[in-house]
Amino acid sequence: MPSAIPLSDYTPKKMRAARVFRLDAAPKSSPIDINLPASIQESGWNLSDRLRFWHSLAGMVPHTGLTIRKLDLDDKALVHCNVGIGGALSILSNNREYATRFFRTVFLNSPPTFAGARNWKVKRGWTADKATVAFFVGSVAGALGWGPKVPHEIGTSLKEALDNLERRNWKSCVVMCRRALQALMEVAYEKQFGVKPGRLDLNAIIRRFEALTPQLIPRHWLNIADSVRNIGNVPGAHPRAIPGYRFSKQDAELAYTNTSSFVAAYFEKIAHPTI
Repeated sequence: MPSAIPLSDYTPKKMRAARVFRLDAAPKSSPIDINLPASIQESGWNLSDRLRFWHSLAGMVPHTGLTIRKLDLDDKALVHCNVGIGGALSILSNNREYATRFFRTVFLNSPPTFAGARNWKVKRGWTADKATVAFFVGSVAGALGWGPKVPHEIGTSLKEALDNLERRNWKSCVVMCRRALQALMEVAYEKQFGVKPGRLDLNAIIRRFEALTPQLIPRHWLNIADSVRNIGNVPGAHPRAIPGYRFSKQDAELAYTNTSSFVAAYFEKIAHPTI
């Protein structure tokens, strides 16, 4: 079996041939400490993510316990974790390494008890069980149904750009805007052409999208992307000194406004909510 299966394979039409990675763990001690902040710090927290406690409600729910669902578009992985009232947990995922990392990050060595692997009895492997696969297909549909999300790297760069803008660090703001734009265009390139851009710089990537017929990204948005590239070329990725020129608040505000608008337009209007 491969280490990961594309989330796009988990559909009603493909589920008969699908498999799901399952990690079952039973605790040898109580309580169970859950280090959710560590998982959030690693890959953020999106509208599609869930932290839910299922109570009995007079026996009207199929199971009780805690549910954690985490969609990570950077790693193209989803985990659906359920912790039962008895403490046993089950993690379903399309990605073996991601599921294992999630278990270690959230449930091992968490404060205040710092319980390690010896405190758990773990069983893991791929399963083709129809009920398990069908359940995971539903979880994937529910997570992706919230639409495309901004990848962590892009969101982090934009946040840092805004922080620099508020701190009046104009040059740093522009540099982070250009970095966010570079990351977005690389995501768009891989989605459109099926390969990573490799050594292509930002200018070459934008030119490739300009040459497409029909255009995936409208020309006016490519022009906006080009404006950020040109602003960022001077103080950032490709230093080219301009005698006597100092970057101002207007430069930073223009770069941030154009970049954040481009990111929103791409993920809300242009990119499709699939992986």
